[in-house]
Amino acid sequence: MSRVHELVEWVADLFAPLVRAGAYALQPMPRMWRLVALRAWCMGAVPASTQFDGPVRVPKLIALQLGTHCRLGREVFFDTNEGGRIAVGSHVRVNAGAVLVSYASITIGNDCLIGEYVSIRDANHGTQAGSPMRLQPHARAPIVIGNNVWIGRGAVILKGVCIGDGAVVAANSVVTRNVPPRTLVGGVPARVIKELA
Repeated sequence: MSRVHELVEWVADLFAPLVRAGAYALQPMPRMWRLVALRAWCMGAVPASTQFDGPVRVPKLIALQLGTHCRLGREVFFDTNEGGRIAVGSHVRVNAGAVLVSYASITIGNDCLIGEYVSIRDANHGTQAGSPMRLQPHARAPIVIGNNVWIGRGAVILKGVCIGDGAVVAANSVVTRNVPPRTLVGGVPARVIKELA
């Protein structure tokens, strides 16, 4: 091995433990910054027990209330408009890329799992003839998700839906109507597949 390679090996061996120690020492800093940034843009509580897997996106000041010990995945997006609000219970996991947008209200109970890239929106654009859809007022209705609900990856929850305690929504489903407690629903539109034991 050449002297240059020996020097590179020596430097790498010397600095690897220092880099590892530094990463552990600095680990709380991004979490603290994300907590402060989310609190700065929320009219509501963001407890210190909130965990962050990466940055969380909010486009402006929003009405968001988080319970204790929630965990937010990378690039989760929250938005509230025209008096809408989002209330999330305790011990809720919202995975990467999930989008929650409220014009009325979105309420999520305790101990829920929200999969990656789930969309939860409590409003739709109007569709009246004679005016571009983008300019029409939103039709809105609250969404209520009970306790201990699991919403699979890529599912879509639409306005006015209530999902009962202990229900499971299969991946990539579109939920357009209420889901009874302790049932598995799936499909487009989602239908009851079976009752859960």
